[in-house]
Amino acid sequence: MSGHTQKMTPVEFLAHVLTPEKKTDHICWQCKYLKWVLKGSGFPPADIIGWCKKIHWPHYWCIHENDVIKKCYAFEQKA
Repeated sequence: MSGHTQKMTPVEFLAHVLTPEKKTDHICWQCKYLKWVLKGSGFPPADIIGWCKKIHWPHYWCIHENDVIKKCYAFEQKA
């Protein structure tokens, strides 16, 4: 591992090694509860960027790329 990855938290490390299928300007990308669609994944519908692991827990809330979210009551900044 490089020196940069040794200083990462587990959450930061996963964000570094896992590549999302797409990126948008959702505030969700900065939230620790976003579980994004991984690149090459064939399951989710094309307009889904990921799921919120907090809203509607234990069932994930689907986040569509066309719903640009600028503010969310469940938002918590990634550490």
